[in-house]
Amino acid sequence: MKTRIKILTAIFASICLFTACVDADLEEVLDYENHYQTIADADNAILGLYGEFMKLAEHVVVLNELRGDLMDVTYNSSKDLQEINLSAPSKGNKYADPTLFYSIIQNCNDLLYNMDEMLKTHKMTNEDYAERYSDVAALRCWVYLQLGMHFGEVAYVTDPLITIDDVTEAAKLPTIKFDDLLDKLIDCMEKLPTLDPYLNSPLVKYTLDGYSLKNFFVNKYLLAGDLYLWRGGSQADFVNAATMYRVVLATDEDHTDASSNNNMYKLRTWPWNDSNEPIFQVTYFRYMDYDINSYRNTWLDMFQLAAENSKANQELIWTISYDKAFEPTYPFINLFANYGRGTYQLKPSQYAIDKLWEAQVQQNGFVFDGRGRESSFKMVNGEYIVQKYLYNYDSTKPFEQSGKWFLYRAGLLHLRYAEAANRAGYPKLAYALLNKGIKNAYTWEGALLAEQSQSGWAPGNYYPEPFYFDARQSDQPYYRRPWRDNGGVRGRCMLEPVEFPETATTTNDSILFLEKMLIREAALETGFEGHRWGDLTRVARRMNKEGRDGNAYLIENLSGKYELSGIPMPDFSTQEKWYLPFKK
Repeated sequence: MKTRIKILTAIFASICLFTACVDADLEEVLDYENHYQTIADADNAILGLYGEFMKLAEHVVVLNELRGDLMDVTYNSSKDLQEINLSAPSKGNKYADPTLFYSIIQNCNDLLYNMDEMLKTHKMTNEDYAERYSDVAALRCWVYLQLGMHFGEVAYVTDPLITIDDVTEAAKLPTIKFDDLLDKLIDCMEKLPTLDPYLNSPLVKYTLDGYSLKNFFVNKYLLAGDLYLWRGGSQADFVNAATMYRVVLATDEDHTDASSNNNMYKLRTWPWNDSNEPIFQVTYFRYMDYDINSYRNTWLDMFQLAAENSKANQELIWTISYDKAFEPTYPFINLFANYGRGTYQLKPSQYAIDKLWEAQVQQNGFVFDGRGRESSFKMVNGEYIVQKYLYNYDSTKPFEQSGKWFLYRAGLLHLRYAEAANRAGYPKLAYALLNKGIKNAYTWEGALLAEQSQSGWAPGNYYPEPFYFDARQSDQPYYRRPWRDNGGVRGRCMLEPVEFPETATTTNDSILFLEKMLIREAALETGFEGHRWGDLTRVARRMNKEGRDGNAYLIENLSGKYELSGIPMPDFSTQEKWYLPFKK
């Protein structure tokens, strides 16, 4: 019993972040026998769990972006950050210590155990149990996926009676390989009572301190898709991944109001004019594409609008907001700002600026990617800073540090779905979503209007689910299909499409080429958001399994950063050397 009380301490210490339990007596809060008596008890514990989860944001972003090619250290960087940059952490490096990850995992384990008990004793209905149990188990799977991609071989713990006080304790537990971990996580997800989001719980019916929790919890369909994509052991895995992603992409497709069936997660793109303001686009005033003075960038708005904003809701799928008044403190101002409370310990890599964002060609011939300059990064006080997390920071009020952790949004979803569809044998569909959208890719000479703008091999020969998309639009007769405004990832930023090279003479050639382009695009679209290391190593692992040189692919992508920084590159010549040491 004392063991579980110890585990619960962290959970209930965080509940005050969201509820009024700050007025409760500490002994009452931590008296185990008083917990898990009602649905409200379980909900408070879940909120406390997510309060602890919020502490992971710094670790996730640092490990994925600094170990990748998009982020670099500064003259102010701590020893821990410099070691992570060199993939050579010493004992005690906080980012290479899995203890915080396991603390959250153990909190999940305890919650799952107690929800099982509540179901058995009829303190929770099957409906209440399904939503809450699935959410907590999925969050545990997400944390384990992060551990796997960074440590490779990890301890898989589901027993609530096991405690992990520090990395030394974790190192004593038996470990499993990443491939085996993926199998276990997929098995867990496939056995969940539901993959649907919270529908009936008070957790999503009300706001807490002004924040809606609708998009606060892990999206289980997206996580399941990611796990199938990571495993990628067969075409069935890629079809399963696409199926999971397609559920989220289909949000509001069946809306009875045609004006609303295209809003959610569709990457809508249209010309900018006086009566048609673009949403999350990099564009130019209509008929003034070659006039730099008509340039308009609303793509960056998604990072400064409140997560509850109706427009932001069309892009932000899983987002956690940090408030100035509550713990934990938003970590990214300290890391990235070179003004106010910032200590400027991390910056965009020169390689990412020069060779990625600033090398992109727009459809009008201008050479730069609007998702880079003045959006993801910015020049401040003569130095490049990571801007993406600083839009809501007011340096005149340095102690008021608020912001958001962008865990999953529509741009990433399109690229992940395209990666799955490409590997499932639909490279043209992946090409469409990467570039200028469904309508622009699926046109056939001589075909009727009603036969155009649908994903398929030819008119009347369309792709099966989950690869069918309808982008048709007509006035006579009147209809508006959900994907009519889809402009593609590059299209909504007015970039030239990525074309297949002449050497891509087979479908397999096209698939392998496009896979690399999708991962490059993910860097441009989601830079600094905590995905880069996972994206690179996921494909590199896949290449190694196919007998191609995934190590060389990883080195090729990372080498430019170290060359421009003048820092020796870590040795990634074998897959074992990609991972941080789990056992010290």
